[in-house]
Amino acid sequence: MQITIVRILILISVLILSICIVIRIQSDNQTRMPLNIERFIDTPSAPIPANKDTTCSNSTDMISVCMNYDNCCTGSGTNQNSNCFCSHPFVSDCNSAYKTCLAGIASGGDTTKCDSALKGCCSKYSKINILSTNFQKPINAAQTSNQICTLNGLADFEQRCMEICQTNPACKAYSLTIGGCTLYDNINNYAGKNTDNFIYVVKK
Repeated sequence: MQITIVRILILISVLILSICIVIRIQSDNQTRMPLNIERFIDTPSAPIPANKDTTCSNSTDMISVCMNYDNCCTGSGTNQNSNCFCSHPFVSDCNSAYKTCLAGIASGGDTTKCDSALKGCCSKYSKINILSTNFQKPINAAQTSNQICTLNGLADFEQRCMEICQTNPACKAYSLTIGGCTLYDNINNYAGKNTDNFIYVVKK
């Protein structure tokens, strides 16, 4: 009789413990789910296209400048490097098409189509092949004029300067400095001083 009572008490204890564990697990799941959902909602998988109401988030990135031309080139996002990006024909061509699209929409109309077209145009920049073989062997020549613009303080500036010169048809060469470069629209082939920088010339 006593053994039976002990067994019953053990079974009741196990049952109560099991119920407590189930309740705890459900409680934990209910607590965690909103956090996981919130995290994924707050982390979009793609950038918001053509947001014209914010400052320029990255005025040293061609696609970012292309998407936010007004803020990057005329607004609070302008900086010493803006001219190299804002005067780039890729950026100006995409934004000319964007403004033409907006002009064809009635006042207060839906601009979603134009925003999507701008995003599609600007994103094509990432598909351009950048090849160092498109440049001749560097020359040592004094370049005192014919400057398009100057870039300073860029991360990976050697690669970035080659990229920006190569994708701008007006750029014929660039010279590297410490942390930046200068782009030129014409070449002076006269020999320079020993202190002059080497000039990376675009192949014709």
